[in-house]
Amino acid sequence: MRVAGGPHPLRVALVLAVSALLASVPASAADRPTASYVTGRGALGDDWRDEGLLDARGHPRSDLVGLWQSVLWADGYLPRAAVTCRYDALTREATRVWQSNHGLVADGVAGAQTFGFAGARLMYRQPWTVYVGERYALPLRRTGAGVYEVYDEGHFLPLRTDTATLHVCRDGH
Repeated sequence: MRVAGGPHPLRVALVLAVSALLASVPASAADRPTASYVTGRGALGDDWRDEGLLDARGHPRSDLVGLWQSVLWADGYLPRAAVTCRYDALTREATRVWQSNHGLVADGVAGAQTFGFAGARLMYRQPWTVYVGERYALPLRRTGAGVYEVYDEGHFLPLRTDTATLHVCRDGH
């Protein structure tokens, strides 16, 4: 029975359902891992095996490409200025040489095997997740939700797989 002038029960149920849904949404996109972020769970060593294929034939310009180029830099295969977040001919050749030197199929494509091999060099050094390169350490942060972030221009940014958001990417260095 509805009291005259009171809210309709269906309307009340709808408002409650929408309120519950909104209360469950994380505060920021970086708090919820999705396919558009570099993510990991559990042991660090297998975090990067599912990041997809990076190659010169159509992978978008992205933070993920910048991450891979940074790995190549940390291992001494690319100069820092070559981190552009574009999978270009220089990145493909550096990837091919890196793969060959690590006993992998040297096709110049960074895929599950290549990322997996690199990911085995991730270590937790509080408060960072660090890629321990052959020349340099590459500090990262893995959030509680599993999203990888990098310190960029005074704050942490999540690493995107579908777009380039990092300062070095935007400036096209």
